[in-house]
Amino acid sequence: MSKVVRRLAIPATLALTVLATGGIVRAETTTRPAGPASPPQVRPVKFVTDDQIEIHGTYAPPETKESTKAPIVILLHMYNKDRADFDPLLPALHEAGFAVLAIDMRGHGQSVGPAEMNLPKRVADRDPKLFREMYRDVQAAYLWLAGQPEADLNRFALVGASVGCSVALNYAGRDRSVDAVVCLTPGTKYLGIDSMRDARKYGRRPLLMLASEPERSAAETLAAMVPGATVQLFPGQAGDEMALHGTRMLGQVPRIDKIIIDFLAKSVGPPATQPVMASVTSDIYHASDSPSVKRIKKANLRQFSSPAEAEYRGLRPSKSASRKTTP
Repeated sequence: MSKVVRRLAIPATLALTVLATGGIVRAETTTRPAGPASPPQVRPVKFVTDDQIEIHGTYAPPETKESTKAPIVILLHMYNKDRADFDPLLPALHEAGFAVLAIDMRGHGQSVGPAEMNLPKRVADRDPKLFREMYRDVQAAYLWLAGQPEADLNRFALVGASVGCSVALNYAGRDRSVDAVVCLTPGTKYLGIDSMRDARKYGRRPLLMLASEPERSAAETLAAMVPGATVQLFPGQAGDEMALHGTRMLGQVPRIDKIIIDFLAKSVGPPATQPVMASVTSDIYHASDSPSVKRIKKANLRQFSSPAEAEYRGLRPSKSASRKTTP
């Protein structure tokens, strides 16, 4: 079947073309002024993974009323970088009403202990086993957010850059409660993580992949495997095809923060009215007040906005959930 191209009517400052089968979009690049100032309540946090690695992060809680919870988003940086690379995006996400957690993945930034695990050396050596275990850092970040009263676990997204894209897709392939992923310059096999395999597991959930024209190949390859994927492209910079790689595009591509936020807001949707629960290790979901929910380990418990959402992602109802949804 041939690909259908259509034009979008949007401001001339951002000329876009969308390819309907996967949504390939092209944009011009310019330098824009700095975004909003850092949220006043930003604070450092730390927590421990299930394999005993201490992860450090920066948390920007939402400015919400006590009765209102905010969607959550976890930010995952590039190789040999740290959470500070997302500083240009974090204020805009906070201003849009998200609870935002940027983390230093194992072996990066402040997440370098315990000493006997030699994490920085393993990063420098590009140990593929280390990178394939980084999904545990995301899991620990989610569980930390689950303990925050303002966090709406029914609305959950990830943003990754470079190898952070690979970690995000790897985690989302294991956890169907992830509503959406944004990838800044994805790859098919960064540092030993098989993102083509993980893309196949991702299913039909929304996926936005941003890349410069010189680095478009992996984004288009992955998009072909994900029915809900959109690829957005922009020109590279002459003489340096990696000048806009990963988080380097923040502040350089016009309205990049708005593009990301609009996608995330649409993908996570409004607050749930009929949430259901499931174990991350099971294909069965339960009504939120079912006794079965209490038997699920806290570390495995996940939330979905509705029975329809859970079923769209391949789960099936328990008997109690079936009774709840039968007219």
